[in-house]
Amino acid sequence: METIPQHPLIIVTEQDIKKVRASCGLDDVKMIQDHLDAIDEWCKKQDHLVEAYAYIDRSMLERLILLAKGSLEGTKKHIDRLLTSRGMMPDLCLNRTVEEFEKFWDIVNYIPLPKTCPTDQTRVMITQFVTDKLEDFSILTYLRYCFLVGEYRIHHDYLISERYILDLKNVHIGILSKLNPLTLKKAEILCTEGFGTKIKGIHILNAPPFVDKVVFILKQGLKEKVASRLHVHQSYEDLHKHVPKEILPVDYGGDEISCSKLAAQWKDLLKTKECMKIIQDSDKWVADESKRTTAKFNEEYLGMPGSFRKLNVD
Repeated sequence: METIPQHPLIIVTEQDIKKVRASCGLDDVKMIQDHLDAIDEWCKKQDHLVEAYAYIDRSMLERLILLAKGSLEGTKKHIDRLLTSRGMMPDLCLNRTVEEFEKFWDIVNYIPLPKTCPTDQTRVMITQFVTDKLEDFSILTYLRYCFLVGEYRIHHDYLISERYILDLKNVHIGILSKLNPLTLKKAEILCTEGFGTKIKGIHILNAPPFVDKVVFILKQGLKEKVASRLHVHQSYEDLHKHVPKEILPVDYGGDEISCSKLAAQWKDLLKTKECMKIIQDSDKWVADESKRTTAKFNEEYLGMPGSFRKLNVD
């Protein structure tokens, strides 16, 4: 069984690797290497992708194959769609620095849990508002940070699906004016259509009296299938039916270290040279549309460009 390098904050077990590969029909390590070689050869022949592809290493490429469920043709489409959609939505994922999130960290903890959900090999992401002073909260900054963490993780994680926990304990009704459904929709497209992430569930905790309004806005920005997986939990015990307590922080009746300690560890991690390079390289993950024919663009992205254009204008 081939292993992957261990990471202190993104734990992937041999059992995780085995189950994920099996779910993608990639039990044979040689088959994975053959797929990597085939995709590598294809990418280097795509005029509009070749420059961006130079900044995608082989380990990241393997994760993209997994996100395409092991399909060669699906991987090609995902890479093209990822590099194209990132260029269409620079406000969400380009020209970032760690320094831009200094104020954000005083408002929100956004953390991946180190251990995976053992029942379905999902990575659980927690959003926790640490203060009720939300005047400086920006949904765009929040999403830029989410994608920054996600793009770091794609180099180290080995999973194809995620769950999200939204803790609304310190949230007041003023947050509603900051939740732009169009921005949320763009993020959902980049997440699911660009990166190919499978969202298994969205779990709301400590729901305020106006939670129905929060849910309504969130659902406007989500596909129907994803929206149907949104749950409002009345207790931490109810959450444990979906996410076992052994992987949850103590904040939610779990056995792991607190969200604040995990957030501090992630802040330190994102300031390392390795992460700085990933942030810098990710600005190059953009297709060169001047080298792709308009006909080919319309064929591959029928409906998508119009949607992006509308979202940008609005």
